[in-house]
Amino acid sequence: MMLRINKFLCLIFCGIVLLNFSSCSFKKLEKDVAFLEQTSILQGTISNTSPHKKPLIVLAYQLLDAEKKLVGYSIQHVPGLYTFIRLPGRYLIAAFEDANEDLVYQSTEYAGYFDNGSIINVKSGEDLFNLDLTLKHPDEVTLAEAPDLTSPTTRAELDLPNIRAGEIVTLEDPRFSPKNGQQGLWEPIQFLRKVGGGIFFLEPFDPEKIPVVFIHGAGGYPRQWTSLIHHLDRSRFQPWIFYYPSGLRLSMSAEFLVQSLSKIYVKDKFKKLVVVAHSMGGLISRSLINTIVQKDVDQKLRVLFLTISTPWGGHQAAPIGVEHAPAVIPFWIDMVPNSPFQQALFQTPLSDHIDYYLFFSFKGGLHPFGHKNDNGTVSLLSQLKAEAQDAASKTIGFNEDHDSILRSRQATEKIMALLTTFVNRE
Repeated sequence: MMLRINKFLCLIFCGIVLLNFSSCSFKKLEKDVAFLEQTSILQGTISNTSPHKKPLIVLAYQLLDAEKKLVGYSIQHVPGLYTFIRLPGRYLIAAFEDANEDLVYQSTEYAGYFDNGSIINVKSGEDLFNLDLTLKHPDEVTLAEAPDLTSPTTRAELDLPNIRAGEIVTLEDPRFSPKNGQQGLWEPIQFLRKVGGGIFFLEPFDPEKIPVVFIHGAGGYPRQWTSLIHHLDRSRFQPWIFYYPSGLRLSMSAEFLVQSLSKIYVKDKFKKLVVVAHSMGGLISRSLINTIVQKDVDQKLRVLFLTISTPWGGHQAAPIGVEHAPAVIPFWIDMVPNSPFQQALFQTPLSDHIDYYLFFSFKGGLHPFGHKNDNGTVSLLSQLKAEAQDAASKTIGFNEDHDSILRSRQATEKIMALLTTFVNRE
């Protein structure tokens, strides 16, 4: 009798075992991977001599002949590390303290350039670190570019990645289709150009309601959250959806999540946040939580963190996909068991203002690559990685498969009970 190949393995072995996807899918993937291999990480730290302790905005400008084009910006709520992901070219990095939090630079605000405005030459695939800069008194430094990040013209000129931050939509939005979810897996760059990704709202922001950010997994899409959103008490909570191309390296997806949420936080100072993540989205969301722990040293933001069927230990089939597939979906690299990305997640202990609950599912069978129990997609061994359990206030199991847990009455009731407790907690 043939072994049953689960859904995640179909993603890994398409083309190898001739299951679900054609060679055309791999050809499309090859183009996007080739594009991603040209990108470089630009990273440094930003420090500030200002006494105001307001948000810091780091700006990346590309020099194109005689034109200086703003191609990206990063919002930092405290001094520390910033990151850009860029294609080859000539760049300049500047920053300012947004003293009145209007996303517009004024000459009275603290500002600075990396290396006094020196040009940074970025080569294909070559990462650059230690691009450190310090913001100085406005009498010492003035930004010649005078950026206005609220301008529609500025937003239109910002190139890849095109990440939304608070666009109001409905779950019926055509961008939220299963087809687009698959494109995000196989053609992540095309997804970013077509869909854009980011955090979407289902209603206007309400300061009296607690945001609940839903984060899908590999090949996922927002409509997978329909059942949970339907049961959400909309008088006390407002649903937000993080939509991203799941084929990207997980560190890149996590950076998109952090930046999208940071842009919202500049305008809307929420004091409580709920993060609900499914499958691989749990790994991405833990990276977000780590950033909150590192940056929110005063513990002003209280967070309820829920992960559902997350492969904390990676997936046993990922190494085979990395080694033998005609083209490698970038996220496979991070799904190899005990990958550097996975190991780094648990180097930051959760603080007291983070309440974490680990949900796992076990309705499946024997895992075909180690004869371990699974949920039809992810092994129990991976879902119940010791470090993840140690961080959790409670670990809760459900007799559901990898996807049905999102529609499970028992799981939904438990989530809603945790939300009720959280909303009443000081």
